[in-house]
Amino acid sequence: MAYQPLQVSEARKRLSALVERVARGGAPVTIGRYGRERAVLVGADEFARLRRAASTTTARRPPTLEGMLTLTCTPEELVAETRKLGDLWLAAFEESAKQLKRHRRARRASRRA
Repeated sequence: MAYQPLQVSEARKRLSALVERVARGGAPVTIGRYGRERAVLVGADEFARLRRAASTTTARRPPTLEGMLTLTCTPEELVAETRKLGDLWLAAFEESAKQLKRHRRARRASRRA
């Protein structure tokens, strides 16, 4: 059987005991709603460890494409292509908006009939 997180209502009833358990080094408690994980209760020591791990990860320099990209066109051609792609995207977006308006009008008309 698949693992189910502890329901919020049950966690609320047993909160003191759950806090004591994780504070003493017990396993983290997963709390959920409708069978989906929503939160995890962990002890203060574990939380501090996770926080330190996250801060060392964010302190690293993010990866870049520097030295990995070679242009095979001029910068002007690149700008022109970027504008062309932007225009195509905008036209597709506007067409989608028009279709959505037509669909909504048709639904309203069918409801009135």
